[in-house]
Amino acid sequence: MSLRSDPAPVADDEGVAASTFRLSEAQKAFFEAFGFLLLPGVFADDIEELTAAFEDVFGRHPAFESHEDLHFNDRRMIIAGFAHQHPRLEALYDDPRVVDIVSTLISPDYVACESDASLFYCDTSWHADTFGSPLDVYHVKLSFYLDPLVASTGAIRMIPGTHKYDSPYAALLRDKLSDHAAIERFFGVPPQGIPAWALETRPGDLVVWNMAIIHASFGGDERRRLFSLNFKEPDSTA
Repeated sequence: MSLRSDPAPVADDEGVAASTFRLSEAQKAFFEAFGFLLLPGVFADDIEELTAAFEDVFGRHPAFESHEDLHFNDRRMIIAGFAHQHPRLEALYDDPRVVDIVSTLISPDYVACESDASLFYCDTSWHADTFGSPLDVYHVKLSFYLDPLVASTGAIRMIPGTHKYDSPYAALLRDKLSDHAAIERFFGVPPQGIPAWALETRPGDLVVWNMAIIHASFGGDERRRLFSLNFKEPDSTA
């Protein structure tokens, strides 16, 4: 299955394409099995506005600078609660494309969580997004990359199937990839040599992924721009 296969546009009663996208059964099966989807061009018509809003927020809002081991101690600038800092970004939560995709993959009763944005001047080693999103709670992330990215320039790399966090395979990789300095000693290859699928993107593409999946990126150390919207399953105890 090609990762650049387009989701089907939904037409209204007059046959005019509406501003929403319905995932196919094959795409839903792909997401369930492998833990991610690349949806090309879903926001291509909006990308100039979204990029301008991104730059506006980073231009006037203080960002947290981190130099974490996960990023090889290089620089990353982060803004939490990002979408709520600009009306164009906040409107994405009610965008029919977002609502349809998240409703399909979680349920119509999904819970919107916090958004975040980053400027990367660094690589990112292998990890799952478990901070604030426990592995046993189903979380889905929608990521907007604002620069053209290929494997060698910071495209996100996913290890298919590792979103099934309680499998022996995923557990082994979470353990053995957690210390990037030990990866080559254990597997015989550097972190960027671990087998994975690079989701090469153009601005306007949407990357949808299960937050439990193990992922990384390498080579994207030139102000790589990303913002994401996060969602989770409803609280079963509510």
